[in-house]
Amino acid sequence: MKPTNEDTVEIARVLALWGHIMDDRELGRLGEVLTEDAEWDGSLFGFAPVVGLEAITSVLSADGHASAHHTTNIVVSEGPGDEARVRSKALGVVDGGTVVSVVYADDLRRTADGWRISKRVIQGK
Repeated sequence: MKPTNEDTVEIARVLALWGHIMDDRELGRLGEVLTEDAEWDGSLFGFAPVVGLEAITSVLSADGHASAHHTTNIVVSEGPGDEARVRSKALGVVDGGTVVSVVYADDLRRTADGWRISKRVIQGK
């Protein structure tokens, strides 16, 4: 489907909310940004890819994640059915204050509760 301007705004809100949920360590709210069957691939940082909201919450509860998450340069593209493909840049602050830059390659799906990330792959810049 070709995303509308409203879709793009809502998708950007979901990506921003991800960062706030992560930084506030409110992982119980991940269902506000992820589908139940979401895939998360943080293998770039040594985390095994996982599937499902419960498994993702467990992995994100482990030590070793950035303490600050910032999403920028969001580009929303057409996807199949009620899906959109999104590519964005992410900046994260890790131990010692080092800033890292990555690319989020996301698939988002329109659900009854709004847009949700169904697949996130963290890629090198």
